[in-house]
Amino acid sequence: YNEYKSYLRKGSEMRRTCYTKQFINDTIGDGIFACEKIVKCTNVMKTDHFISFIDKSSTKSYCNSCYSESDNLKRCSVCKHVRYCSEKCQKKNWKIHKYECPNLKELTDVEFIPLLIRLTALLHSSPELRNAYGLNDMMKHTEMENQKISEYYMLLINGVKEIVKAENVDPSLCFNIYSKLIVNLFTLEDGQLRSIGCALIPSFTKLNHSCSPNCVLSFKGGTAYITAIKDIPKGAQLTISYISLPQSFLQRKAELHQQFNFKCECDMCTLQRKQGVDTMLMRQCSSCKEHCHPTVYEEKQELYCTVCKSPFTSSPILSDVALKNMERYDLNMTAVSHQDVVVVNHLVEQTEKLIVEGAWEPALRTGLKATVGLMEWAQDFPSTGLFIAKLAKLYGLQQGESRSSSKDNLMKALQLLDIALKCLSAALPRKHDLLCEVKQLYDSTLQELAVLQK
Repeated sequence: YNEYKSYLRKGSEMRRTCYTKQFINDTIGDGIFACEKIVKCTNVMKTDHFISFIDKSSTKSYCNSCYSESDNLKRCSVCKHVRYCSEKCQKKNWKIHKYECPNLKELTDVEFIPLLIRLTALLHSSPELRNAYGLNDMMKHTEMENQKISEYYMLLINGVKEIVKAENVDPSLCFNIYSKLIVNLFTLEDGQLRSIGCALIPSFTKLNHSCSPNCVLSFKGGTAYITAIKDIPKGAQLTISYISLPQSFLQRKAELHQQFNFKCECDMCTLQRKQGVDTMLMRQCSSCKEHCHPTVYEEKQELYCTVCKSPFTSSPILSDVALKNMERYDLNMTAVSHQDVVVVNHLVEQTEKLIVEGAWEPALRTGLKATVGLMEWAQDFPSTGLFIAKLAKLYGLQQGESRSSSKDNLMKALQLLDIALKCLSAALPRKHDLLCEVKQLYDSTLQELAVLQK
């Protein structure tokens, strides 16, 4: 418990002088670098200066200012669309909402307008906001003829015209804003790390990507935080991940190119290119029957057996037999599966599905298999701590056949909560909703175990 308090105290410190912005090159632009050694668990940056929109599935449940979840939200009296938990939150958000409130008032189907179009319209109609939030200094998607982008062109322009109710919409300005937003927006998360919208955070857009980042982004109330999840030496660059991790080399490459149009040159990708092997995959060759980390041919997007050099004709998540067994909750899988990140991610998805279905025992067995890989590749990510905390809850939900088995379940739950707290307290700011909830669960489980031991 004292160890957790130590983590929380470190996480509450705000190091305002420990980083600086430096220009790297024309392709990458600027980066953020450490001016001194930064200790793991340190909250390096924080800001409440950002624009955020809540998506249509969450707008009726979350305050548009502090992002707290509530059943008693009050709608804006003018536009009748955005909602707030208090008058204080409404006044705080008015500095941004005032620019779009009159326009939203005229629309009957605001929830069906993509957030990117709403944000583009907001920035198009307000040079003041474009300057205040540093849009001119942001990098943009350079592949302007990319089909995925160009197919939204008319939708974008027509959508902006519909919102601002003006014919003098500048298509060039709209597309310039849009091309910057798609590579600079962050996913907005609630206190349970669920995605509820998007956020444009000017001071964080200079943080570059790494597939093995040393920092993570989180939100607490109306404030965004950057927390160091590793010790960062003086002069090193502060990095976050732009994509969900962990993933295989080819998966990461494809997603980064598609969404952000760049080739990752982080230490992890550089090492894997040099080795020519993806150490996050473990596959069985159909020719020689050996298990190996496959050789990667990056340009061909293909995998080959490292032992016999035969190509993997396909890269299944699991064999058909294993998938069939998994559907029956029969998970007698070999330990080698834990060395394959694709399989681990699949096990995580299956665990979440089983929890929703109420199949707690199979979910626990599946989740424990996934935890082995997660602790190897993503032990300091908040999502890992959340996943392990869910497994601990499953132990608590199981009723033991005897007093002894109930006590064993609670002890196993405490062990998992111990791991979850270390993951979360290393990556989240002090008094984050999720961190407080897991700490309370730890305390209540400890008390319950003490009662059984009497």
